Amino acid sequence: MAFYQLAFRYLKRKKAKTILLFAVLLIVSTMILSTNMILRATADSKEAIEEKTKAKVVMETVGEEDRITLEDVEGIRKLEEVSAVNRLAKNSAFPVDFQLITGSASAEAFNQKVSLLAYDNLENDSGFSEGVYRLISGSYITGDKKGIVVNSYLADANQLQAGDRIALENADGKQVSLEIVGIFLSGKESKQPEGMAAVNRIENQMFLDPASYQELFEGDGYTKAAVYCKHPEQLGALEEELKELLSNRANATTSDTLYRQMALPLEQIARAAALMLALTLMAGTVIVSLLLCMWMRTRQREAAIFISIGKSKAGIFLQVFLESFLVFVLAVLGSCSLGGLMAGGLQSFLTDSEAAGSSLKVLLQLKDIGILAGLGGLLVLAAVMISLLPILKTNPKETLSKMEG
Repeated sequence: MAFYQLAFRYLKRKKAKTILLFAVLLIVSTMILSTNMILRATADSKEAIEEKTKAKVVMETVGEEDRITLEDVEGIRKLEEVSAVNRLAKNSAFPVDFQLITGSASAEAFNQKVSLLAYDNLENDSGFSEGVYRLISGSYITGDKKGIVVNSYLADANQLQAGDRIALENADGKQVSLEIVGIFLSGKESKQPEGMAAVNRIENQMFLDPASYQELFEGDGYTKAAVYCKHPEQLGALEEELKELLSNRANATTSDTLYRQMALPLEQIARAAALMLALTLMAGTVIVSLLLCMWMRTRQREAAIFISIGKSKAGIFLQVFLESFLVFVLAVLGSCSLGGLMAGGLQSFLTDSEAAGSSLKVLLQLKDIGILAGLGGLLVLAAVMISLLPILKTNPKETLSKMEG
C-alpha cells in the first residue's frame, strides 16, 4: 500500500487526533496570516507615505555667480534616488502691453519692472504650498502646464483673465509672449507700505515655467532646486551626492520631518507584528512538534514493523508528513476564511494613530496566503522531522524487543 493511502487511512481512523491537530494548526495559521497581513499593510502604507510626504533636499546657491545651470540639473536628474526636481529662478522684467501697480513716483528701473519667479511645479516649494498665496482661478504651472500666473489686482487693473496673453521684455530688449494660465491672491496687497517700488509689490509678482524663463533670460541659471527623493531613508546619501555634484556651490537643507512623523507609527506596528510572527512560528513549531512526538510514541511499533518488512524510512517520513500537511491545508482554508473576517477588525484596532490610519489598509490578498503556505509548510516539515528523528535513528529490532519486553 502506498504511503499516501496509509496517510488517508490513518487520518480517517484517528479522528480525535486529526481534529486536535487541526485546531492547533488553525490557531497557528490564523496568527501567521494576521501578522503577515499587518506587515504587508504597513509596507504598502509606507510606500504610499513616501510618495505623499515628498521628502526632499533643497539646494540653494551661495552667491549670484554660483547659480545652478541646466547641465547641473541634468546631472541631478540622473541620480538614482531622484524622483523629481523643482527648479526656482528669480529675475525681473519690463512689461510690454500692460501697466504695473506702484505706489512710488520713482523713475528708476526697479519701479518699472515686474518680479519673475520660475518653477517647474508652482504648487510645491512656493508661497502657494506655504499658504502665502492662493490660486483663485485657472491652474498651477506644472511640467505639462506652461505659461504665467499673475496677481488678481494686476489682472483687474489691466482687464486681464486666464487665457489672455501678456508680453515681457528683458534688459537687452528681448521679448516673450506668455499665456495667463492662473490668477492668484495674497490677501496682503492692501497692507503694503505706501511708496513701495513696483518690483517689490505683491501685485507685480509673476510666476512662470522654466522654459519660458530660459527663453527670456537665456543661460541665467537657477538660485534654488528642490530635489525629491524616492526613498526618504536615502535622503542623507542623496544630500552628499548633491553637494559633490554642485561642488559645494549650494547649501543643502533636508526636509523629511513629515515623513518621519507619519512613518514612525507604522514602523512601531511593523516591529510588533514581526516579533509576533517570529514568536508564533517558534511557539507553533514547538507545540506541533510536542504533539507529534506524543503521538509517535504510540506508533513506534508500527514504524519498526514497516521498516522490518522492507518499507523505506523515506516512505514512513512521507506518510507522516502527508498526514500533517493535509491537516495543515484544511487549517489554511479555515484561517483564510477567518482572515477575511478579521481584516476589518485588525484595521480598526491598528488605526488609533491618525498618522498610521491615514493610509493603512489591512486586506487579505493572495500574497498573504502564499506566505502563509510557505511558512506554515516549513513549520510542519520541521515538526515532523523533530518527531520522527528518534524513531528513524533507532534500530527496528531494538524497538520491537522493547515492546515485547
